[in-house]
Amino acid sequence: MKWRSPSSPRPKNSRLQKSKVKTTLIAFFDSDSIIHKEFVPAGQTVNSAFYEEVLKRLLRRIHRVRPGLHRTGQWMLLHDNSPAHCAIRVHQFLAQRVVAVLDHPPYSPNLAPADFFLFPRLKSIMKGLCFADVATIQEGVTAVLRSILTEAFADSFQKLYERYQKCVVKNGDYFVGQ
Repeated sequence: MKWRSPSSPRPKNSRLQKSKVKTTLIAFFDSDSIIHKEFVPAGQTVNSAFYEEVLKRLLRRIHRVRPGLHRTGQWMLLHDNSPAHCAIRVHQFLAQRVVAVLDHPPYSPNLAPADFFLFPRLKSIMKGLCFADVATIQEGVTAVLRSILTEAFADSFQKLYERYQKCVVKNGDYFVGQ
């Protein structure tokens, strides 16, 4: 500040600009890795019909990459309470295919591994990067997802268990943090 004269303009604070290019990611993972991911096409709304199609692709992918889980049915789906996930159509689809769904308490981002583990990790790595187009963003996101170690996925499920325990202790009330 000493080198500035009183008539000098104040220095500008720099800020990160929000990207004008955006895409939406839907990802499913277990304690080992990403099982299925897809990017929502531009202009597409994630409604129950679209989400049902995503779930069909997920089930085919589980059959290919986790055949033991597919055969035994020893897996559960945890998704949040977005309208597309809660739609009767989606519930019927999952029930017809005997997919067990873990109940997700309303307004509980503390209990959504995508919200406390996956998306924050993606955002922290990609923050400040500029992308020319959606395809470049998708390539970057895919590279980041591939770079996440199995131990990190396993740790996210341990954290989910601990968070569920906190939720039980708090009788379902909202809690902040780890």
